[in-house]
Amino acid sequence: MTEKIRKIIISTEEKIKQINPKNMELWRRYLVGKNTKLSDTSKKSYESDIMQFFIYILDNYDNRFIFDIDAEEMSDIIEDYIAFCTNFLKNKNKRLARRLSAISSMYIYYKKKRKIKENPLDLIDRPQADHGRYVYKQTYLTKEQVELIRKELEKIGDIQLALFFEFGLSTMLRVNAISNVRIGQIDLENRIVENVIEKEGYEVTAFFSERCKDLIEKWLKYRKENNIDNEYLFITKSKGEWCKADKSIFQLSWIKKIGKLIDEPNLHCHDLRHSGSNLLFQSGMPIETVSSLLNHKGLDVTKRHYLTMNLEKIRQEKDKFEI
Repeated sequence: MTEKIRKIIISTEEKIKQINPKNMELWRRYLVGKNTKLSDTSKKSYESDIMQFFIYILDNYDNRFIFDIDAEEMSDIIEDYIAFCTNFLKNKNKRLARRLSAISSMYIYYKKKRKIKENPLDLIDRPQADHGRYVYKQTYLTKEQVELIRKELEKIGDIQLALFFEFGLSTMLRVNAISNVRIGQIDLENRIVENVIEKEGYEVTAFFSERCKDLIEKWLKYRKENNIDNEYLFITKSKGEWCKADKSIFQLSWIKKIGKLIDEPNLHCHDLRHSGSNLLFQSGMPIETVSSLLNHKGLDVTKRHYLTMNLEKIRQEKDKFEI
């Protein structure tokens, strides 16, 4: 069954015919421009990887023209794609690195041509070479790791860092959406964040826990006592002024500090989204509810990229019906 599913999703002639013509034209022009620099073997490898990426956009993101998607949103999409390649296609690290290299090479080419301003691959952590191996790790935090992080963050006493961790885990918002949350959007009484702009410009409502609510209240109290005036929930100081904390701060600094607390140096911001949804599912929340909280259009994306199998639970369920 698994092989049949994978054959539908992996590149086929029928799927390739459905790819957005504008995306295919980008690939054609890229090949023409790089014609003297790529061997036939490299072309075939790159084409295989690019077609798979385009098919992923076709299946999961309405077959959009990739240059209509800004770099920050595309970086989120590529992080989802990494999870898809890792968890569903079972790509090993070296293959994953090659897939990302193919995508990045095309973006670099068009950036040099001034067709785009930014390469979205520059906004995410990519597999790094380590003694000849490529290392990329998708991390699903366990309940024990979450509790350890909470205890260590409490010792450190950094309210905003603790809030960032809890907010990302609880709301399961993508990091770009978290960066743009304003205090005025937060309804503490109902524990929701209203009118959050997520991928593709959709407005969604995010829900957060009692623990997260307590941290928000502490953070706002601290800001009031220290005369910190800024409309955004997460802030940083730049040139003596408080400003919005952007995605790069989260990825290059804050999440690294959190990862070190549990000896997970490769922890990514997107892992909070995956971990939060997986922990809810493993605790018994119906997959339909998990998918709604993630603001997915259907269950397929949720199943493929955000949940791990609880083998013990499956075994127990099977035992109930064993012949």
